[in-house]
Amino acid sequence: MNYSNKNIIFILFSLLILGSCQNQAELTMERGIQYYEWNQFDNAILEFNKVVKMFQYDNNLDYEQIRLLSQAHHNLSISYSKKEWNDDAKNHAKKAFDLIPSNENRTVLELIDEKIK
Repeated sequence: MNYSNKNIIFILFSLLILGSCQNQAELTMERGIQYYEWNQFDNAILEFNKVVKMFQYDNNLDYEQIRLLSQAHHNLSISYSKKEWNDDAKNHAKKAFDLIPSNENRTVLELIDEKIK
């Protein structure tokens, strides 16, 4: 096998690995959402935390990865709030808002602040 074929195989393999990581994160998020809908908040929290851990040490996230990470923090904040763990809920709501300062993330952060007061 010549050098250029090895490079092509390496690039294709790398893309496959990166793509499967994204798919794995999305599947994990969907599992977490399903647990949440079934009122299994502990399991939902575990799944959302897995998503956060998947991106924890990557400083070069693209927009879709940042969106997914923000959504994981958002979902964690709501799940923790359901368990009345308001400090944890606020922490994750702030992280979600810092990643993507949307109206939805801001509203959740404000609601949790009101709940704490």
